[in-house]
Amino acid sequence: MKAHALHKLAASLYGRPHLISRDAFQSISSYLNSRNTQLMTFPDDPDEEPVEQQEGCDTNFGIGVISVMGPLTYRSTGWEAFCGGYSYQMLLGEAADLIGEGVKTLVIECDSGGGEAYGCFETANELRKMCDDNGVTLYGYIDGCACSAMYALICVCDEIIINEYAEAGSIGVLIALYNDSEHLKQEGYERVFITDGTEKVPFNDDGTFREGFIADLQKRCAELGDAFRAHVSQYTGISTEELKATNAKVFSAQDALALGLVNKIQTRSEFVSYVVDKHKGV
Repeated sequence: MKAHALHKLAASLYGRPHLISRDAFQSISSYLNSRNTQLMTFPDDPDEEPVEQQEGCDTNFGIGVISVMGPLTYRSTGWEAFCGGYSYQMLLGEAADLIGEGVKTLVIECDSGGGEAYGCFETANELRKMCDDNGVTLYGYIDGCACSAMYALICVCDEIIINEYAEAGSIGVLIALYNDSEHLKQEGYERVFITDGTEKVPFNDDGTFREGFIADLQKRCAELGDAFRAHVSQYTGISTEELKATNAKVFSAQDALALGLVNKIQTRSEFVSYVVDKHKGV
């Protein structure tokens, strides 16, 4: 076992758009900052000690369950599992496996504050098409929170049920920036960039971010936010104007129901009985 600093993973948090709640982002950022400054033990290679995702499934009965927990990423590298997360590729892979085994009712139970923007909408749409093409009824159960990218995934479900103490929403975009210019100056370092093209570097000569750079990111945020709201509106029927008016707020179960983000509020045992009865045609 060897300690690894996750500097590359930490760097991937900054300067790119994410569909994630502020609290979830801060939790991940704080963990990685701590992880990169303290001695912690991780396997040399994720492939050496894979973390298995446990899905509940009775293929004879025809119901499959996929648990989506923690921060979300696009690709399955193995590290997302060690960090308590899940990937879009894993979701499609597990769904395809369960449908291939004959399930006709698929449940996604979730507790996630969201994650990477890239690949999120495509994954959600592909999951919906996969279920439609195979006559599979898709349910989402929010057992904690379904925020931002997580909500983008489950809003394609035929029904979304939320626990009475769970939360949903955060329909917006976040880009975090990290600027170590002042710290480098205090440490006696001088950073100089030689470029061909001003857009290569986001900084002014004094180390602050260029106004044009910030404006470009804000434009990207707005465009992605519009796409996010259009995606949610397509599957929920809530207008994009109503969604924009939420200002990416996270809603309680009751408020999420009133807005139309979810269809029902049920305890976990009530939800299980409900899905089984619907599957049996009761």
